[in-house]
Amino acid sequence: MQEWGIILNFILIGVLMFVAKLMKTKLPVLNKVVIPTALLAGVIGLFIILALPATFMDKDAFRGQMGNIVYHALAIGFIALALKREPGKIKKKIWSTGMLITSTYALQAVIGILVVFLFFSDRFIGSGMLVALGFGQGPGLAWSIGNTWNDFLEGFGGTIGIAYSFLGFVFGGTIGVTLINIVSRRRGQAKPKSYEEESVGKTMVEIDTVKEISILDGITMQAIIISLIYGLVYLILLGSNALLGDDGVGGTVFGLIKGFNFIIGILLALGYKRILLLFERKGKNVRFVTNNYVLSNIASTAFNVMIAGAVLAIEPGFIREYGLQLLITAILAGSITMLYLFHMTKRIYKQYQEEYFIGLFGMLTGVASTGLALLKGIDPNLESPVAEEMVLGSGTAITMALPLFAILFIPSLTVGGPNETMWNWISLLGIMMYVVVFALILFIRTRKPEIE
Repeated sequence: MQEWGIILNFILIGVLMFVAKLMKTKLPVLNKVVIPTALLAGVIGLFIILALPATFMDKDAFRGQMGNIVYHALAIGFIALALKREPGKIKKKIWSTGMLITSTYALQAVIGILVVFLFFSDRFIGSGMLVALGFGQGPGLAWSIGNTWNDFLEGFGGTIGIAYSFLGFVFGGTIGVTLINIVSRRRGQAKPKSYEEESVGKTMVEIDTVKEISILDGITMQAIIISLIYGLVYLILLGSNALLGDDGVGGTVFGLIKGFNFIIGILLALGYKRILLLFERKGKNVRFVTNNYVLSNIASTAFNVMIAGAVLAIEPGFIREYGLQLLITAILAGSITMLYLFHMTKRIYKQYQEEYFIGLFGMLTGVASTGLALLKGIDPNLESPVAEEMVLGSGTAITMALPLFAILFIPSLTVGGPNETMWNWISLLGIMMYVVVFALILFIRTRKPEIE
């Protein structure tokens, strides 16, 4: 029955999500905080796995399989998002939102590095930088990047990244609900009864052509496109491995490239969209090839699988070594993120400041669905433009953050070398410059209301 291995893992994730959904429906206490169904599913499964005797299953092999699922689900989700068509005209506000999101990533990384410098100086600074990935990007990316740093973090790199993400969900979900209630009371609004992130007020289904009126046909087309792009990612990684090898510096570089499979996928997807645009400019009708509604659902499914699988991949032994550092870093990162966003949203947005603050706070301590769930607490029907600008802004933030990712990898390339401390300080200063430069740009852009 070995052929059922990978399928059983997906069945397990599906069953756990079903149980988690039932629990959220039947137990009102679970709606007192914002916790994604996928995250609750992963936590339930994690406790079950920990309770099982070692003779029942190979837990290390199971965690490895879940890690592989997370690795691929992350890339598939990002490819689906990158394939979506943008609106014809992008507002300047979206770029401001993207800069705010990116500067918050950098600020969280600065906090993590400073905690290492001040209290845990004998440790690899990546153990602090992962808070930016866990809080700002969610468990998939935090696991993927952290896993490439396992050699420097006693084998716990991926788990530390997931743990930061989990703590971010807890911080954002609990503090976020408190903020919602404060704003609601001040506005005289009715107290929100639940914070179910999956509920949607209305859904628009795109019908691209008369011939392609079947949603199933649309799903098939998008799945084929994503498969072809991800197949090219595999070929690129295969070629890189052949050129660089598995040992020495080449092996290290290939490990970094492999960890960035999702970025390769994003770049290929953007290139594919560029080709479609060229055909459109020549008068060819190719708009039916990509469907935003279907792509959004594929991305959502991939990310939910990723979140549940990431929690199931946690190795509990890390708590003894890194538990205190994680707790200190998460509390500081969450608190400073809240204060930074509160002041910056007041400066940037002339309208819907509280909606932007609460939505971005949820997204930058959890994932996009966390931010949207919190936003619905004070904007139940999503009548404000905040939800759309959060999603589009996060897309621009990915592009802006690419150089930041490069800086984050400098310490892993210089660890153990004669100038390790110098490069660590260079990394810290480079990330701090990200915060300062983006904050200054935002201040300049918002000096006059008409700029936006």
